Amino acid sequence: MSTTTTTPIIIDSLNEEAFDATKLTAFIRNIHQHFPSLNIDDYLKRINNTLLQRDSYTTEQLTNLLILEGLSNINEQEPEWTYFCAQIYLTKLYKEAAANRGYDKNQKYGNFYKLVETLVSKGLYHSKLLNLYTKEEIEQVGSFIQPEKDRLFTYIGLRTLADRYLTRDFTKQTFELPQERFLIIAMTLMAEEHKEKRFELVKQAYWAMSNLYMTVATPTLSNAGKPIGQLSSCFIDTIDDSLQGIFDSNTDIANVSKSGGGVGAYFGKIRSRGSDIKGFKGVSSGVKCSPLVA
Repeated sequence: MSTTTTTPIIIDSLNEEAFDATKLTAFIRNIHQHFPSLNIDDYLKRINNTLLQRDSYTTEQLTNLLILEGLSNINEQEPEWTYFCAQIYLTKLYKEAAANRGYDKNQKYGNFYKLVETLVSKGLYHSKLLNLYTKEEIEQVGSFIQPEKDRLFTYIGLRTLADRYLTRDFTKQTFELPQERFLIIAMTLMAEEHKEKRFELVKQAYWAMSNLYMTVATPTLSNAGKPIGQLSSCFIDTIDDSLQGIFDSNTDIANVSKSGGGVGAYFGKIRSRGSDIKGFKGVSSGVKCSPLVA
């Protein structure tokens, strides 16, 4: 099977351009300066050789190629490849957020107040963020953001955060960035605190999350600042020994699960197998557990 050695075309949503090896090398080396112990030369050689095997690539395919080649290098001697790959993926998130929010693509983070205002208007953030905090307060809170904290993410950690928890619009377009998610969580949790100490509490909570010293429950990470869902993780329900009680509990558990909560159920009140029901001897089937289906 023959392979092509012609210069491939890089395609994004707006235009097409010939692959520029110099531009790509500069991009990679700019990230590499934060991880000088990594052997970047072999990585670049493999990338360039792979790119020559096809006539065209989308920017998405090119990004995935850069990340997969980097991840394949992870070993005991060079574990930092995971942080290297995270930075490549962050560049993609920064570019998408800038395009969707309308600020300079060379900026890592845009105007925080404008983000809050935009996502409230889209129904993606709860309106109480604008009711409980003034514009000046939100702008002041926005100054807490430290983009350099994004370098702390491993690739899998960042990808999980981006895919599951960052706020996107109804067409799954990127709007919110990692540090903004942490800050929205901090604002939501501290919203009802006394104003004299609220800013300091928001700052402390953001600092702990942005440094990855503290995490929050999954529903909090996912739902904080949003108009749907709740913030608590674990719930316990007691199932009553009646048809009404059993099916009411099913409804309650389904609603809690829909909002991101995990549920434990207490079945101690359900009569045991072989018990009487309304005078009929030994007819109760007790509690039955069905095996989980993978």
